[in-house]
Amino acid sequence: MKDIAKKAQVSVATVSKVLNGTGNISEETTRKILEIAEELNYHPNLYARNLKTGSSRTIGILAEDLTVFNTPPVIDGIGACCEEKGYRYLLENLRINTLGIDPDKDKDRYSEIKNNAVSHMNSMQVDGIIYLGCHSHRVVPSIFDNNIPFVCAYCISPSLAIPSVLYDDQHAAYEAVSLLIKKGHKKIATITGKVSSVHTRWRLTGYQESLYDHNIPYNPGYVINGDWSRDSGYNATKKLIKQHVTAIFSHNDEMAMGVIDACNDAGIQVGKDIALIGFDNRELSTVCRPTLTTVEPPLFDIGYKSAEGLISKIEHKDDILRGEVRLPCRIIERDST
Repeated sequence: MKDIAKKAQVSVATVSKVLNGTGNISEETTRKILEIAEELNYHPNLYARNLKTGSSRTIGILAEDLTVFNTPPVIDGIGACCEEKGYRYLLENLRINTLGIDPDKDKDRYSEIKNNAVSHMNSMQVDGIIYLGCHSHRVVPSIFDNNIPFVCAYCISPSLAIPSVLYDDQHAAYEAVSLLIKKGHKKIATITGKVSSVHTRWRLTGYQESLYDHNIPYNPGYVINGDWSRDSGYNATKKLIKQHVTAIFSHNDEMAMGVIDACNDAGIQVGKDIALIGFDNRELSTVCRPTLTTVEPPLFDIGYKSAEGLISKIEHKDDILRGEVRLPCRIIERDST
């Protein structure tokens, strides 16, 4: 800035006002300063500016693992909100899924990775942090730093003081099963995810509630536990075929592919002899045959809402996020129903 001031024969204060868009500087002087700044390839020292203003207009994202399919769309939503609000973001990949780290069982290793990431974010002077989970588990309390605003995305905060944004598994499952009932099915089975998963519990509850509200007796034999894999969907379907079910609600699209495989092997036509709904709206749901009716989680919206809420907290405006916020999913109907 001193170099620009010297060449323009004005004060450093005048240069500062022009570059920051403040003050009443003549059009001629403004144009001259901007031309010289471009000529000298001037770039502002953001760290110095942050120290002076006490704000970086930057948020941090601590992603548990970028390799998990749901993470990129959430980050895309965060980025869209940041762009709209005039913020930038820094991304730290904890890689806990890739490294096989369970935050509850591998507490020391997890704490080391987490502490290093939070320390790095603080050194970069971010104004707030979004903690982005691999799935909707409850985050361990030690992740949070009381000196900086936090929001949880696609995971559950351990404290009501820290908002969390996720989607409504239970209602989505309710709507999926209700769709099958509206199409005339009563012998509706479900293939669950891992028993330990909160997604499994919520989706199973939605399945049961829909049956109850439509006066269809709950049959425990129609519930087969899977593990999210295609093979578990295949093996579960072989058992369900013997019970002559007419529809299956799979807790994810991967297991639904196993359902199609098993039905093909048994000479049963999905979409005609048996109806099928998956969950996640993965890319494979549009390329399989028949194409798969599935539940689409609002991943982009989770990211956008999380960033919007965090920026609101940073700027001390109205808290638009309080406690646990669950966004609605939508069902995408295709040939399998």
